[in-house]
Amino acid sequence: MFRLRDFTPRGFYARSILIVLVPLVLLLIMMTWFFFNTHIAEVSRKLSQTIAGDVALIETTMTSPTDTRSLDERTQDIADTLRMTVTRLPGASLPPPPKRPFWSYDRDSILEHELGVSLKDVPFWFDTNAENSQVEIQLAPANEDAVYRILVDRKRTFATTGHIFIVWVILFSLLIIIIAMGFLRNQVRSVLKLASAAEAWGRGENSFILKPSGATEVRQAAFAIMEMRDRILAHVDQRTAMLAGVSHDLRTPLTRLKLQLALLPPSEDREAAKRDLDDMAAMLDGYLAFARGEETEDYQDIPLSDLARETALSIAEQADVSVTTAPESLVRVRPLAVKRALANLIQNAADHADVVHVTVMSSETAVSVIVEDDGPGIDKSLYEEAFKPFSRLDEARNQNKSGVGLGLALARDVARSHGGDILLSRSGLGGLRATLTIPR
Repeated sequence: MFRLRDFTPRGFYARSILIVLVPLVLLLIMMTWFFFNTHIAEVSRKLSQTIAGDVALIETTMTSPTDTRSLDERTQDIADTLRMTVTRLPGASLPPPPKRPFWSYDRDSILEHELGVSLKDVPFWFDTNAENSQVEIQLAPANEDAVYRILVDRKRTFATTGHIFIVWVILFSLLIIIIAMGFLRNQVRSVLKLASAAEAWGRGENSFILKPSGATEVRQAAFAIMEMRDRILAHVDQRTAMLAGVSHDLRTPLTRLKLQLALLPPSEDREAAKRDLDDMAAMLDGYLAFARGEETEDYQDIPLSDLARETALSIAEQADVSVTTAPESLVRVRPLAVKRALANLIQNAADHADVVHVTVMSSETAVSVIVEDDGPGIDKSLYEEAFKPFSRLDEARNQNKSGVGLGLALARDVARSHGGDILLSRSGLGGLRATLTIPR
């Protein structure tokens, strides 16, 4: 199916220039066509009619049997009155038709038609590209063994100033395009600044300073995005403060319980209670990490391969973990946040499988880390469910496993804060494949 967007630029600046350029070019073409097919063509036709009539008069004058003047007197009279040069060439014949360039075809056709109408049966030949900007016309009257050569100024035969109109139109069009490009560049620069600011804020770089500029609508959009960012930051700070307070309040009784358990004599019940308290402390840490994230961490340009290798080595004791890295994996990220996301993915795979393979792939636009395992996997219909906070899936991947269901949610939150994402699919090893992608 034909779609116009498949053949047009995708950039805002390029499309804006196209909106200005296309109507201007079409207008130029239509004006040129209309100008030449009405005014210029009609003027050239009238001039050719006049010259054709003068040539017919010259033929009658030079061949008249009743005119008692000599040929020189007739020639001089024509030069004085009609301002044309006439030369008699005894014994000559008409030359072959000249090769006419394509740009002179229309005007030559007009002159040929008018000469044919005025001269009737008199054979003629002409060349509109003779030397010294003249038109050469030759006549071969039937009752004479001679050819009459007539030279007339080209400006008297055709309208020769049409190209000047085209040149001026093109010059003014270029001037308009340059002015339009200058104004559009300023407007597009404001939109690009707004897009860069929104992208930086989306990645968590709240230090990016945006000064609204440009058209009123762009300024309004900039102020609206700034207000939205402030509301989001306030919401995040409020959520973090609330969960931090809850965590702090719960840690105090947990600490007392741990102390009381430490004073009890050793028993299976004491060990079970101690494990429950450790799980509760881990849950609190997970809740706080999910709420806080890593927004306060600065961005750095680091190779993602190094982070993946370092994270995989720290978990290598729990499963058979192998790492395949790629060169040129440099990305701008928050290192601790991304390392935490990779740790959650690799740890999740190691908890449910014996073999884990980590692959780092690099392209011009993004760097991806693929974590595959040979575990039981997850049903395709539950892929999105796995990313929901506190989600616990089928027993095949949760049996006797600790945690609160925040690992994948935290990892995806980190990926999306960097402008990327995490996708789940079926692994070639038989288990689950998690692909974390971060754009460059």
